[in-house]
Amino acid sequence: MFGSLEAPKPFSMLRAIQIVFLLTLCFSCSEAESPVDFWQNHVPFEAEYADGNMERLGIFASPAESKGPSTLIEASGLAYSRKNPGHVWSHQDKNNDNRFFLLDANTGETVAAYRIPGTRNRDWEDIEIANGPVDGVDYLYIGDVGDNDQVYANYTIYRFEEPQFEEAHRGQIVDLNIEYDEIKFVYPDKSHDVETLMVDPLTRDIYLATKRDFRSILFVLPYPQNTTERFTATQVGTFSFTRATAGTVSKDGMEVLVKNYDRIYYWKREAGQSFADLMATKPALAPYNPTEAQGEAICFDHDGGYYTLSEFSNAIIPELYYYKRLQN
Repeated sequence: MFGSLEAPKPFSMLRAIQIVFLLTLCFSCSEAESPVDFWQNHVPFEAEYADGNMERLGIFASPAESKGPSTLIEASGLAYSRKNPGHVWSHQDKNNDNRFFLLDANTGETVAAYRIPGTRNRDWEDIEIANGPVDGVDYLYIGDVGDNDQVYANYTIYRFEEPQFEEAHRGQIVDLNIEYDEIKFVYPDKSHDVETLMVDPLTRDIYLATKRDFRSILFVLPYPQNTTERFTATQVGTFSFTRATAGTVSKDGMEVLVKNYDRIYYWKREAGQSFADLMATKPALAPYNPTEAQGEAICFDHDGGYYTLSEFSNAIIPELYYYKRLQN
């Protein structure tokens, strides 16, 4: 009725290899999903430190060297060019158009201006250069993330391949017919005014630090960022300082600078350390001498030094300052 019973077949070596392969595959899938799981389960940090207890770094020159005056009235971001060595990118914030500018890093002179049709400057507040979706390509990230009155319903980051300067561009406004990504997002709690945009080159996650909260809050837009639908940023933690106005990450991802109007904070990353864990630690103080009238821009260069630039304020003409790296 039930048919004949057969003895179980011996457990073959081939079958063992198949099981090991399937277990390995499942483990790999789990590993691939771990970044998502990490942010879903992330508990925001609450940093506690005082400026008076921070180490003051001697690895950068102080006072800074003035490279020359800038004609930008409301400069609000800096990024050191990779395609155009010896130049920095900048832009202006609210009440200005969608031009971004290439400046001579040795003189502060504006070399050329560029526009991308379709982009809009509601309140561009920071710019970063980093890797992105296509390996081997350098991208500019411009954050339309300012919100002085904290009333906007959503925010946008524009991401596009870094332009190449040509001599014919000198002194011109150049319209670029290039593709760009619009990364649209909201915050999980309320509207925020943000002037600090950073990209971790090790993960391609985008980080944003608020300005007008009682203490600056750090948010993340994990990679790969959605470019077709609006999505929600994740809160990473809260700093002990407030009024963050600019930030930058070194090309190798191992150093970070965040500034406010009075100080520049510096973090050094350890091998294997996540960006979130790094930012939860107590920073050191990098030189900020002279303190600018309304400094809202900072970037590392390729030699490990950094530039700062201020808006025009109190009748003080802004100058492009450079802090040379003295030691690692």
